[in-house]
Amino acid sequence: MLKKLPNLLSLLRLALLTPAMVVVAWSGGSRAWFLALLAAALLTDALDGFLARQLGAQSDLGRRLDSWGDYAMTAAAAVGVWRLWPEVARREWPWFVVVLAGCFAIVAYGLIRWRLVLGYHTWLAKGMAVVLPLALLVLLAGWSTVPFHVAVVLQVLCAGEELVITYLLPGYSGEVPSAWHARRMRRKP
Repeated sequence: MLKKLPNLLSLLRLALLTPAMVVVAWSGGSRAWFLALLAAALLTDALDGFLARQLGAQSDLGRRLDSWGDYAMTAAAAVGVWRLWPEVARREWPWFVVVLAGCFAIVAYGLIRWRLVLGYHTWLAKGMAVVLPLALLVLLAGWSTVPFHVAVVLQVLCAGEELVITYLLPGYSGEVPSAWHARRMRRKP
């Protein structure tokens, strides 16, 4: 039963937390409630992979559920910023467009190339899972735009790496730590 916990956490994020974020945002609800839901979603994102590794429960299904949850959480966060922080959304809209384009370019390319929603869980993507939410919180708190802008640049690099990985690999593999690894995988007979 414990080995199912990582997938259950991903499903919780995908089926409950992100829809609740959208409902709170769309209804013009409390910023605090939205941030609490976002924090819970981020916590499940951190825990699902950690627990999968600790419990020896890593699987292709788990990687896909995690990726789908990440994409849903990203979309829900965009809706939340647009509805609950409209002044930030107006001021920073080009940066948000770049983040969303970077996140969803790999989805589009994966669907075109292999008819799959991809999620490589690269080292850079794992770093971005920490950096981008923290930078977003700094932005929403009104402290500084610089961390968010730096995170967006890193997101573009992350998306570029995942596009290169998709180009290099002859078929989908969820366990690709970097483009360098994908290049090595391509060379194997």
